[in-house]
Amino acid sequence: MNLQFVTVSGANEHTDIPKLVELLDDYPLAEIGVQVSDEKCAYGSPRFAWIKNLVDYVNSSGLLINAALHVNLKWVEALSQGIVVPELADLLAYRDINGDFFFKRIQFNFKIGREATKPDKQKLSELIRSFKGRTAILSYNESNADLIKQLYRDGLIFDCLYDGSFGKGIVPKQRQAPVFCDIVQGYAGGISPDNVTFVLSTLQNLWCQSPTTTGIYIDAQGKLEDDNEHLDLAKARRYVENASNWKLDHCDDDNVTL
Repeated sequence: MNLQFVTVSGANEHTDIPKLVELLDDYPLAEIGVQVSDEKCAYGSPRFAWIKNLVDYVNSSGLLINAALHVNLKWVEALSQGIVVPELADLLAYRDINGDFFFKRIQFNFKIGREATKPDKQKLSELIRSFKGRTAILSYNESNADLIKQLYRDGLIFDCLYDGSFGKGIVPKQRQAPVFCDIVQGYAGGISPDNVTFVLSTLQNLWCQSPTTTGIYIDAQGKLEDDNEHLDLAKARRYVENASNWKLDHCDDDNVTL
């Protein structure tokens, strides 16, 4: 089982940038997921400015990090219709020191039946195909499963995230066996610094029963927060460290590259 990313979601304007970047630099597996939306990241907002400061700090330090944008609310509703709002277009245009896109993965947090507008399969597919040098992440759950399977059958390449609770941080009764054979697939839902090694061992057992050899990743947010519901970097470090040590013990042949 090739563990490719250990995603820390929820970094934002309340997160200390130097300490966050230190964590990401210490652990090549680590990836940050920054939540953005019309409500939280409009022009002039603290989050929009924080993201610019993050990019500038990383680039001025001469570093490369794994970073993803997790798109929500009206912005993801627009994405599902093939539309990139101006603020999001600016964020997606940021580059790293190599000239590649700073945010290399883009998570589409739509849930069919929740947003007012149902995703347009053709426009969504065309948009994802246009994201050269970046990868889309689509959430697989009961609401979205049929659409995601259709996109896969159409030959669209994307990463797939299994999260039955859809961002609520609930541990599922059973982790989803891999549905696809040749794309990266991720897992979320109640993952914490204390249970991450158990979760990874559970996933390894699942994947041993599957013919797929593609990579996986894990994503945590709620169990990494402090009492104010902000990212706790000490918890995040323990989560990433425990996952990285598990990989060293179980996945000697895996390689992670930026």
